[in-house]
Amino acid sequence: MSRPVFASTTFWSDGPTELADVLELLAPLGLDGIELGSTHIWRDDLVQVARRAKGRLFSHNYFPPAPDDLIINLASARDDILQASRRHALHCLDMAAEIGSELYTVHPGFLAEPTSAARQKADGAYDFSFATPSGTTEQGFQTMVESLRLLAEHAARRGIALAIETEGSVTKQGVLLMERPDEYIRLFDLLPDLRINLNVAHSSLAAKVHGFDISQLIELVVPRLAAVELSHNDGHQDQHLPLVADSPMLAPLALIPSSVPVILEFRNASIADMEASIAIIRNLAAGTSC
Repeated sequence: MSRPVFASTTFWSDGPTELADVLELLAPLGLDGIELGSTHIWRDDLVQVARRAKGRLFSHNYFPPAPDDLIINLASARDDILQASRRHALHCLDMAAEIGSELYTVHPGFLAEPTSAARQKADGAYDFSFATPSGTTEQGFQTMVESLRLLAEHAARRGIALAIETEGSVTKQGVLLMERPDEYIRLFDLLPDLRINLNVAHSSLAAKVHGFDISQLIELVVPRLAAVELSHNDGHQDQHLPLVADSPMLAPLALIPSSVPVILEFRNASIADMEASIAIIRNLAAGTSC
């Protein structure tokens, strides 16, 4: 079975983009689906624009964008940010249902408030900047669970699958939830219908920091795996680079059923980069050299 290949609409440019322009660029590439990403300019006809996407459709975290500078934090210790984050995520689920998305993926939350959006830094990484953590890890985990339970109930009503993206960072230690296998074991007992979007770059960095093998996490999440997000990096930073044929980020695919879609989640990449990365995944699935 050929693995479905999706592309995230975040791939084009380093700043906010018009979704219509990005969908037009992706249309000729023969993708199996599109993940509507978190980098688009709000417009009042966004529902109609999103419906132009060819193939299957997923929605991600901050699609559609909010009219203000909100950064979703479902584990926030600040009630104003927490309630605004929950409201916007519920709105995103409603939008997902309206445009025909199968899946809505949300970031599980942070133990500190992001102070700036995830823009490219001088070292090539795409990272948030964070304030000082507030509250305990346990408090953050419990708040996250309450948020995800609220979203899961709404997702079920709207007929949408809800997933969280796996997290991990070498440079931003102590602020991210859902990095380690034990966190997933605990969460699955509390939210049995929650799905997982495995960000291989994030989880590879988490494995390095916390001393586990990524295969342990994959084995744990495979029964709940809805998608896999792929990009290349230097093994230290989350750079969202296009794939290269010998990227270590490709190895985990051997452990993942071929029915699970791969989402190419790049930033500031070209159409040529996207075409080459699609070919790498499809050649890998076919067992041929790239």
